[in-house]
Amino acid sequence: MQKQGGSGISTVTLLLIGGAVLGAAVGLMFAPKTGRESRKELKQYANKVRKEVAHVAQRTKAGFEVAFEKGRALLESTAA
Repeated sequence: MQKQGGSGISTVTLLLIGGAVLGAAVGLMFAPKTGRESRKELKQYANKVRKEVAHVAQRTKAGFEVAFEKGRALLESTAA
């Protein structure tokens, strides 16, 4: 049995965010609102998504750093 790492979670998260963005865009296209209201909502939603993506990227980076350090420690212990 293979152990699934954090990259699968990151992929699923990014797919969910992408789907949410696509759904929001389609919803805004068919919404009975003025252009100004739609642009305002789209801007707010884009800012929210940007923050979420930055958070996922930060967690992914931290995961890579941990894995790198574990690999380094393993290499050092086998070389000694």
